[in-house]
Amino acid sequence: MRWRLSGLPLFGTYAVASAIPIALLGVGVAHQYKTQMHQRALDQVTEEARAISTAGIEPTLDGDDLSKPLNAGERSRLAHRTAPLLANGTVLRLRLRDTTGTVVFDAEHPTAAPHKDDDDEVTEAASGEVVRRLTRLNADEVDGSERGGPRSLEAYFPLHSLQNGKVIGVLEIYLPFAPVEHSFAASDRAMLELLVLCLVGLWLALAAISWSVTRRLRRSADVNEYLALHDALTGLPNRALFGDRATHAIAAARRAQETVGIASIDLDRFKEVNDALGHDNGDAYLQQIAARLTGVLRAGDTVARLGGDEFGLVLPAIDPASAQAVLERVADAITADAEIGGVPVSSDASIGIAFSPLHSSQIGELMQFADLAMYTAKRTRSAIVGYTPDLVHYSPERLGLVSELRRAIRRDELLLHYQPKLDLRSGRIVSVEALLRWQHPARGLVMPGEFIDVAESTGVIDSLTEWVIDHALEQLARWHAAGLDLRLAANVSARNLRNDRLTESVFALLERHGIEPSDLEVEITETALVSDPPRAIGVIQNLHDRGVRVSLDDFGQGYTSLAQLGRVPLTELKIDRGFVAQMLTSDDDRTIVSTVIELGHNLGLEVVAEGVENGEIMEALVEMGCDTAQGWGITAAMHPDEIPGWIERFPHEPRLRTR
Repeated sequence: MRWRLSGLPLFGTYAVASAIPIALLGVGVAHQYKTQMHQRALDQVTEEARAISTAGIEPTLDGDDLSKPLNAGERSRLAHRTAPLLANGTVLRLRLRDTTGTVVFDAEHPTAAPHKDDDDEVTEAASGEVVRRLTRLNADEVDGSERGGPRSLEAYFPLHSLQNGKVIGVLEIYLPFAPVEHSFAASDRAMLELLVLCLVGLWLALAAISWSVTRRLRRSADVNEYLALHDALTGLPNRALFGDRATHAIAAARRAQETVGIASIDLDRFKEVNDALGHDNGDAYLQQIAARLTGVLRAGDTVARLGGDEFGLVLPAIDPASAQAVLERVADAITADAEIGGVPVSSDASIGIAFSPLHSSQIGELMQFADLAMYTAKRTRSAIVGYTPDLVHYSPERLGLVSELRRAIRRDELLLHYQPKLDLRSGRIVSVEALLRWQHPARGLVMPGEFIDVAESTGVIDSLTEWVIDHALEQLARWHAAGLDLRLAANVSARNLRNDRLTESVFALLERHGIEPSDLEVEITETALVSDPPRAIGVIQNLHDRGVRVSLDDFGQGYTSLAQLGRVPLTELKIDRGFVAQMLTSDDDRTIVSTVIELGHNLGLEVVAEGVENGEIMEALVEMGCDTAQGWGITAAMHPDEIPGWIERFPHEPRLRTR
């Protein structure tokens, strides 16, 4: 990342950008302060006017309603009290009105006869309210509508009888506002000067902090960029940088008419190192392997850690024979003993390689081919296998299926059916399992058994699983909006559990569709759990800790040890359908089912029986205390549009299909 913005250093940009809000803050605070000072000045003048009214005017009146003519004594006292106020400028104008607005006394013309002026403020003041406004003398229409008069406070005060407190008239008074306003001006200036100094000090302090932070950011930027493209444990390039270098190498080779090798490496016995010596020593072993691989490669080659115990190689400008020699050095480096925690350990390598442009010029396809070759090496216990189209179990037709499957994901040719799960205690449908189908444009409806294994072997399974969870959660959100209280179960493969991004992808989808984590059940198989237990348990723990329910599918096949089962943060066990389907005809299978139910309950887990095909099996499961049942006997998987109506009808129809 370049620390430049529009040609200016980051700090200079901050200096300019931060000055604007601070200046606006200063203007806002100054305006608020001046408004408050103005209000205080207005209140002070109002209090002066109130004092004149209560102490100078009301005591001079005899308490009669001012609609009656003032007597000589009242008029004399009023003239005596108001003349000095007008003379010294304390008051600019003073009039007494009756409650209808008639002027009964004008301090400027004390002997003038009463006269009527329309003044809306009189009515409000006569009701007992004080009316005031800031104006200019003679600005009222009745006074000439002049514009240049001195600023003044025009106020109307109700006059009360000293005998009974009743409103007997209204005092109209104008007081000069400028002297009071000027008295606050000096305070305003001092406060504004202090405000400016404080804001400048604040800006300087923030600027100093920004300068310090900017320097640290500049120093850490290269580190962050490095970490974004490198594996934190080994320091090797990560998957993102691996893909970038492979893409550039393929492009350069195309121009030079050369060959590039893309290799996939898996450590066959790394799991044993982790299990025997612990994760810390396992990490130390990976670091040693990374250093060895770097040491045996040619200048210009790239080795990357793709995740877990998987590594990838980019071998530019190389022919298959030379690549074989490089890979043999790599295999020797991996199999050589390493001392970890005082114990000599070693691991075998399974390596697959594909070449551009011989096999493909697309990095995605080359990685698929290299993975296929690597899996073949692992299956045949060969150290190094080069990709060929006739790899065992991977015919050209099946490889073509991979590309079609990728297109199917992009084009939404896939669809989901849902099979309900029945709570045996309440008789309610509590959950549905999402089951994938492929509506192939030429082959028609393709069941998952025909393409899932290919997807798992080529990495397409990650995109496929994300598609399933995304669309299933979208459907669940629609059911929730319609009032259906359901959970959703989705299957996750062993390959998915090796994807470091799985957890964050799941929670991003939950947030996108507004689904609570507890409404999602992730189903994993025993084989997924045993293929890489530490890594799988870490992913499961993360899902479980953040509220997602985790189910162990097909339990009972014997892959999972009791010790492992106790360490896995599960929510439920699903008994393998083979045992459930045969439990009425096989005592052994019935015993297994009963034992799994008891085991699950002792571990605090819910137990689901799948493969329930008739009422007799259902009754036996209820007697054994099984929690949930699922199977064709309850209902086959259905199109999502059929689910709401089926659930509504379910309590009124026979619970189980017959045999």
